Amino acid sequence: MYKKAGFGLLEIVIAVSIIGATVFALSSVFLMSNKLETRASNQIRANFLAEEGLEALRFLRDESWSGHLANLNTATTYYLSFNAADSAWSVSISDPGLIGGIFARSFVVGAVNRDGSDDVIDPPAGSPDANTKKFSVSVSWQERGVYSAITLSTYLSDIFAN
Repeated sequence: MYKKAGFGLLEIVIAVSIIGATVFALSSVFLMSNKLETRASNQIRANFLAEEGLEALRFLRDESWSGHLANLNTATTYYLSFNAADSAWSVSISDPGLIGGIFARSFVVGAVNRDGSDDVIDPPAGSPDANTKKFSVSVSWQERGVYSAITLSTYLSDIFAN
């Protein structure tokens, strides 16, 4: 019985190529999962920042509708700032910069019209309601050269007549 020369070497080459392909596939899966985890994490953080923006607007409404929100223009982009020394939110037209070095948050105000018969908000028709406004908070960020943004909206009314 004679062994064929080089057969063991062929087995080694095949085994190394299978192991190499497996390692390459696993590293690709790891890199893709890392990218998706970062993206999902940024989307979650952006959602929290947008929700925080809506809550800050509710706080400003509760504190003083006429002092903070009643006179905001519909054609202007506004920014929220938090002053830690005073523990107070404020609205300005100047961009305070990125939040956490990644996220930019702004909001716009929309006029609200109401249907006279049943007091339903009806944007295209109806009469203007000066005591209700639509607020849309946008949070944008850029990761790996891709621009992403989310927008959350709500209606706020002068419920305390303040």
